Amino acid sequence: MEQPSIPSEYRTILEDFKSYLELLGRTPLTIKEYLIDVRLFLSTLNGKGLHEVTKRDIMSFLLYLKQKRGDNNVTIARKLSSIRTFFNFLVESGFLDSNPAADVKRPKLEKKLPVVLTPDEVRRLIDAADNPRDKLIIRMLYVTGLRVSELVNLRVEDIDFEECVIMVRMGKGKKDRVVFMDKQTARILKEYLRENGIERGRVFPISVRTVQRMIQRARIKAGIQKKVTPHVLRHSFATHMLELGANLRTIQELLGHEQLNTTQIYTHVSMRQAKMEYEKFEKNLKI
Repeated sequence: MEQPSIPSEYRTILEDFKSYLELLGRTPLTIKEYLIDVRLFLSTLNGKGLHEVTKRDIMSFLLYLKQKRGDNNVTIARKLSSIRTFFNFLVESGFLDSNPAADVKRPKLEKKLPVVLTPDEVRRLIDAADNPRDKLIIRMLYVTGLRVSELVNLRVEDIDFEECVIMVRMGKGKKDRVVFMDKQTARILKEYLRENGIERGRVFPISVRTVQRMIQRARIKAGIQKKVTPHVLRHSFATHMLELGANLRTIQELLGHEQLNTTQIYTHVSMRQAKMEYEKFEKNLKI
C-alpha cells in the first residue's frame, strides 16, 4: 500500500517517534501501524505546522476517516490512539506544551462476545489434527492459554516438566510471566521432544501462519462450524477456567493481560493461588 506523501520536515520527527515507540517496548507490527496512522494524519494537515494543530483538526480527521474512507469505529479508535501517542511523544520531547488529542473522545465500540469452543469441540479439533505435532500444538494452546506467537517462540529451556510450569519470556508488552500445563500435556510434550531429538531451542520452529492453517484444516475435518483460530483456543481456556470458578484476576495473570478492564487497576495474583485455580481446570480436562 502506497504511503501518503508528507512534508520532508516531518520525516526526522517520525524517525524519532519510531525510536520512542521502540523504547516503550511496542512490537514491530504495532510500530508499523502507528507510523502509517500518523503519516495519514499528517498528510491531511495541508501545510499546517504541528504547533498549530488543534482538537478540532483531529476531530475533522476522524470525521474524514468515517465519511470519506468508510473506516469502522474500531479502525478509527486505533488511529486516534496512534495520534494521541504521537502527540504525547511531542510533549515529552519538549516540542509541544500540550497534547491536542488528549481530550478527543474515541468512537463507541461494539462489544462482541468472543467465539468459544465447548470442551467437546476442543477434543474433536485435537483428534482431527493431521499428526502428533499438530495435536500437541492445539492441545497446548488450549491448556496453557498461550498466544500463538508465544507458543511458536517457546524454548525447551523455559519448561519445568517437574512442576508443569512454562516461563513465557518477553510476552506481549515485553513482560515475562508463568503459565501452567496439565500433567498429561507435560508427558506428551516431553515424549515429543525426546522422539524428535529436541534438547534446546524452540520447541516448535514454525511460523504463526503455519499454526493458523493447521487449525483451519483440523476445524474442517472436525466439522466445526464456528470460526476457529489460535486465539479462540485462548478464549476457550479462559472461559472454561471462569466457568469452573477461577478468579478473574487469576485468569488475567495467566493470560498476561495488563488490565482487568479499561477502568480497573492491574492487580497481581500470587502464583500459588493461580496454581490452585489451574488444578481445578486440570481435573476437568477431557482430552
